[in-house]
Amino acid sequence: MSVKERIALLLSIKEKGKLVDFDHIIEKVSRDVKFLEKRDLSKDEIISNLKILEEEGLIKNINGRYMAEDKIHEYIFNIIREKEKILNRSYILVWKAKHYYPIAGNLMLPYLKDRPTSVVKIFSGKNNPIEEIDPIFVRYAKYKPKPQHIIINSLDKLMEYVHDHCIDFIPYVHKLNTNEPDLFVLDLDAGKKIFEKENGFEFLKFLTKELYEMLVEFEIKPIIKFSGSRGFQIWARFDNSKFKTKEDLFAEYRKLAIKIQNIFEKRLQNKRKVIEEKYPEFKDLKEFTTSQVAHKEEREDKILVDWSSMKPQGDVRAPFSIHYKTGYVSIPIKVKDLEKFKPEDAEPMKIIEEIKIGKSFPELEISNPSFLLEGIEKL
Repeated sequence: MSVKERIALLLSIKEKGKLVDFDHIIEKVSRDVKFLEKRDLSKDEIISNLKILEEEGLIKNINGRYMAEDKIHEYIFNIIREKEKILNRSYILVWKAKHYYPIAGNLMLPYLKDRPTSVVKIFSGKNNPIEEIDPIFVRYAKYKPKPQHIIINSLDKLMEYVHDHCIDFIPYVHKLNTNEPDLFVLDLDAGKKIFEKENGFEFLKFLTKELYEMLVEFEIKPIIKFSGSRGFQIWARFDNSKFKTKEDLFAEYRKLAIKIQNIFEKRLQNKRKVIEEKYPEFKDLKEFTTSQVAHKEEREDKILVDWSSMKPQGDVRAPFSIHYKTGYVSIPIKVKDLEKFKPEDAEPMKIIEEIKIGKSFPELEISNPSFLLEGIEKL
């Protein structure tokens, strides 16, 4: 990895037209070279590589300050494709976010609109600036004189945060100044012992599909969303007027989630023979799922149906957001595509290409929960 390439990557993540001081360039590039190559970088080496980049039309020098030209991005794309593992991880994620969100941002905005949203801003890791990142969770747009929530209602506002190196967007499950949720989210999180098995991820996908299909049988219109890491979520949106008790709909959502898990577990037990034939490595599990959020050590061999975001100020990663740890997109998945899905399929540059060729993604619709609520009481 050349000094020239490191300089180009640094300048490419800056907002279009932003001029960067020479001192900033030498500070950041020297840090990365020092960490990887165990050597000091001279100013002359930086200057000579800046001149090469300028001669190639990749950057512009304006009175000793530097900015990236548009053509630098094709150059960086090829570098990332060939050398991603030895590049500064935070720079790569920001570069991808800058190219991903202008294409995918409008698909994410409906899940952010009018909702308080936390954003994850990333920096290079202090101990390892190449492989590690230091995230900062930003909850408010302003903290003084009193906290002001981040509200992202437009692509322009979204890109303001992206240009400030915010790559991950985590909205509330309710809108601003409301006392009821309008997103119902079940997070399927496999315990450590599940993923220790070779087919742990396949088993999780199987159970995700089973839960999705059960909800459909109850006339719910759910969507499946990859978490961006190693799990899946089931999302639904309910007509809240159908709930008999409306004093605390957060509590009603939590009760509903726990009842759904109970019924789901019974359904799985009725299919135990089929499950054991398909996944024999899990035949010793007494229970496949749990709704017990606390005591993580007690559910290492189960899949948690997690309802914990169903509370005031509860939040969840938005569909189409980039997960700051993995760099994968938290992407909605059609149920017919779930079996073949791999986490690598959620790589942002792949998603960009799919959007460009017109691929459609599941969209959340309002469901009437009446049949579900009545059915659960009978079972």
